[in-house]
Amino acid sequence: MFGQKLSNRKVIVDLLALLFGVGSWVGVNGIYVQLPLLINTAPEGWSLPAHMVMIVQFANLGPILYTLSTKYFTYTKDHYTIYGLLGAGSLSIFVLAFLYDKSSYIFGSDHSTALLGLMFISSFVGCTSSVLFMPYMRNYREIYLVSYLVGEGLSGFLPSIVALIQGVGGNPECVNVTKPGSEIKFETQYPEPRFSSRAFFIFLGSLLFLSLASFVSLTKTKVARGERVKLPSSTETLPTDMNAPPSYKTTSGWAMSKQTYFYLLGMMAVVCILGNGMLPSLQSYSCLPYGNVAYHLTVTLASMAGPLAMCLGFVIKNPKVKLLSGLMALTLILSGLVFYLAAESPTPPLQHSWLGEFLVVILWILVCGFIGFIKMGITTLFRPDPGRGLYYTGVATQIGSLVGAITSYTLVKQEIFQSYSPCQALTGH
Repeated sequence: MFGQKLSNRKVIVDLLALLFGVGSWVGVNGIYVQLPLLINTAPEGWSLPAHMVMIVQFANLGPILYTLSTKYFTYTKDHYTIYGLLGAGSLSIFVLAFLYDKSSYIFGSDHSTALLGLMFISSFVGCTSSVLFMPYMRNYREIYLVSYLVGEGLSGFLPSIVALIQGVGGNPECVNVTKPGSEIKFETQYPEPRFSSRAFFIFLGSLLFLSLASFVSLTKTKVARGERVKLPSSTETLPTDMNAPPSYKTTSGWAMSKQTYFYLLGMMAVVCILGNGMLPSLQSYSCLPYGNVAYHLTVTLASMAGPLAMCLGFVIKNPKVKLLSGLMALTLILSGLVFYLAAESPTPPLQHSWLGEFLVVILWILVCGFIGFIKMGITTLFRPDPGRGLYYTGVATQIGSLVGAITSYTLVKQEIFQSYSPCQALTGH
């Protein structure tokens, strides 16, 4: 049986499609998992994640520009656009490896202009991939779409694994740097990781370059071109048909009540407000008071939790709305706990105890896992819709992400959440 499955496909094309998928979000995900190291030297400090979340939202300009180019410029070719995106993405990460710690003095304060500017390019690639990369895989036999999706999942998993190996060197220490005859002074010193952020970003850039090379092979090699299919002359039957009305009940066998339809769209917006906007911005405030190790484990393991939870879609084919509602309630409760810990910074409950570190890591793994599963479940329920269900799901995702990002950025800039220094207790301020 296994031999028959392999004989019906080209394994090399599976590998190329997988590596192509890795290039979608690997740049953004890789920068995120470096936060426990970047945040120690960035002039934005603990507010750096909030700035990064806003940068990703600005990068949604990519899908808009791509849509306009396909509508008004007939000479636009998708494969050339993908060449440019992956090439720019890999180059930006290679440059980031040498400039990530450079800052500029703008509007009266220092800013991580190199880091945030180059992250915008990576985010531009990721956001545009949602409307370009996966649809391009329709040029190939359907069996290769799964390989692409696996690669897209690995774009978050691989950087997290490498970041776990890298580590953060341990929790920071306070060192007495008082000079004779002067006021007592302590400085926070951070242990070195197993290898530097520069080495990590070079690895990340290499992954993106490998993704570019794989896509070139998909479009140019004879074995890959032999697996292409002839596209239908009309796309009117696609689930995201823009000319179809919103469909609650259809003659194609798909049915959903109007109340459930809008309820699920609202649920998608709320989980994206939390998962894509607010929670990532508050992660540093809720985790760092428990130490760098807890923050590092939270960032890396929580980054894995979402994709792993989405893999449950292969087991749970049609999740019930009641199940999603129950998980949504748990997500709101757990998110409330995250907000509470962030608000209690710099002295949250169970600080300086192994139980506190353990609970905050578990809390973040659960909330990210639940959010990933809910997103997968809602998308699965809308996938058979012959109308515009998936289109409106995407709209709810983008609106929720934008609202969450703006809200969290505003709260952080208002200094509602306070950062923690391990030397505060020693210096008395």
